[in-house]
Amino acid sequence: MNPTKPQLRGWRAAELAGNDRWIFDAKPDLTESTPQELAAWLAPVVTELKYGWGVAWIRGLGELPEARLRRLFLAIGRTIGEPDTTYGELYDVTDTGACHLQRAIPVSQTRASTTMHTDSSQHTTHPRWVGLACVSQAPEGGGSGLASAVAVHDHLACHQPQALRRLHRCFHRDLVTPGGSRERQKRLANRFAVFQQAADGPSLRYMRQWIETGHARLGKPLAEADRQAFDQLDAALNDPRFRHPLRLEPGDLLFCDNHKTAHDRDAYRDDPAAPRLMLRLWLNDVMEDR
Repeated sequence: MNPTKPQLRGWRAAELAGNDRWIFDAKPDLTESTPQELAAWLAPVVTELKYGWGVAWIRGLGELPEARLRRLFLAIGRTIGEPDTTYGELYDVTDTGACHLQRAIPVSQTRASTTMHTDSSQHTTHPRWVGLACVSQAPEGGGSGLASAVAVHDHLACHQPQALRRLHRCFHRDLVTPGGSRERQKRLANRFAVFQQAADGPSLRYMRQWIETGHARLGKPLAEADRQAFDQLDAALNDPRFRHPLRLEPGDLLFCDNHKTAHDRDAYRDDPAAPRLMLRLWLNDVMEDR
């Protein structure tokens, strides 16, 4: 961790809604840029992600064919950070017809609501940024939400300090990465805190579903105080004062700081002729790994 990195300031939903500093309009001819030209255009995007609010929405690429959108999305991601290849550089987020409540699979492979969360329930994988590119949207549902983990942490510190202390404790997480080991010893080792205090401020790692199933599979019941702490965290993350709703349209790209921002996806109804498809990038901060 780079100890000199400034702390990102927490934001509330009204601030995000009332300010377009994190929204960037692009043109399809961006695909024809040289790497140097692309890096220059992206400079304010990278600044906003690393030193601003930790979120950036790029719009205006709806005219691009899917193949060109994929190439541009990956090129942009490589300018922001180093792609994490746990799921491959680009991962298709689409409904497979399976249910995460019946099988240990990522919720991204279903059309269910994800609830407010950060990405990756595996202790050894913690991407700094998550990128989403919308190829096709659902006709009903499928909207997204963002919430500042920093602002929620500060809110809990003021109003629910006992719950926050609980959330700084370590919890087991279920293992859902396709192809990965799900042995008991691996689950026992897959244990970390919901909130941690990093050099650049509070950091969140949370998806309630995988904490609850992880403890259940290990036969280690959560205490009632733990569940109450999760309730308080969920309430804050979903509070309209903190959660900013948005809907990605084809050609939109969204990036967020996976350590400082929680996100979600509403349940959706698909169009069989044109299924909802998002592309996902996980990006590591190369500077933090040094």
